[in-house]
Amino acid sequence: MAVSLVVLARRPSDWDQDRFTTWWRGPHADSARILPGLIAYRHGAVTLDYDHPEAPAWDGHAVLTFADRQALDVALASPEWAAATRQTKGMGGKRIVLVTDEVDLLADGNGDG
Repeated sequence: MAVSLVVLARRPSDWDQDRFTTWWRGPHADSARILPGLIAYRHGAVTLDYDHPEAPAWDGHAVLTFADRQALDVALASPEWAAATRQTKGMGGKRIVLVTDEVDLLADGNGDG
C-alpha cells in the first residue's frame, strides 16, 4: 500500500504567495524530488481556504508518495532529506506534516481500491 508524507505549510510572514510558491516549486522541489524511493511528488498552491476565505491559514501543500512505510523511512533517514529540511530552518513559516496510508477510492469504482 502506498504511503504519503503530506505537508501543509504557511509562508514566512515577510514572503508573498508568489515568492513562496516559486521557492517551493523551484529550489525546494529540486532538493525533495531526489529523495530515495520517491514515486510521486505533487504540490498545490492554495487559491481558496473555505474556512478562512479572507486570510488563508495555509499557502500550500505537498504530497510525497512512497511504495510503503519502509521506503518512506529510508527517505527520512537520508542525507537528501536532511538537505531538503535544512532549507526550511529559520524561515518562520508554519507546517503540519502527516504520514498517511493511501487508498485510491476511484480505482475500481466501488471504493475498495
